[in-house]
Amino acid sequence: MADSPLAQYLRLLRDKYDYKQDDVAKYLGITRATYSHYETSRLMPPTEALYKLSIFYKIPLNKLIKLSIASSKGENQTLDAQVVLDTESDLQADFDGLYQDFLSECADMSAPQLKKWTSMEDLEMLYYYHQINSRDKRVINYLLRLMALNIK
Repeated sequence: MADSPLAQYLRLLRDKYDYKQDDVAKYLGITRATYSHYETSRLMPPTEALYKLSIFYKIPLNKLIKLSIASSKGENQTLDAQVVLDTESDLQADFDGLYQDFLSECADMSAPQLKKWTSMEDLEMLYYYHQINSRDKRVINYLLRLMALNIK
C-alpha cells in the first residue's frame, strides 16, 4: 500500500515528540491498531481525530486537512520532515487575500445593496452556522477555506 502524505506526517510528528502509537491512540480514544492504520494509510482519520491531533501536537488543523485531502486524492509523495514540520501552511496567507478582496468589494455597498447580494442560501447557512458549537464552526471554516482556495 502506498504511503500517503498524511500517514507520513503523522509518523513524523509522533517521532518528533517521541510518542508511542499507544500514547496517541489513548488520547484519541481509539485502539492502537486503529491508530496504526492511520499511519500506514489503511484508514483515513475522521475529522474529529484530525481536530484532536491538531490540539495534541499544537499544529494548525488546516495543515492536517490539507494533507488529508492530498492523501484522499492519491497524491503520494515523499515528505521532507524538516520542510513539513517547520514551514507554516500557505492556506492562511491565501485565504487572507481572498478575504481582503471580499471586504474591499463589500466596503462600498450600502445595506440594501448587501441585502440584494446575499442570497437565501447565504442566510440559511448563517442561520445554521450560528446554531452549532464553536469547535464545529472552526472545522467548517477550515473546510470552506480549503474549498474556496481549490476553486481558483
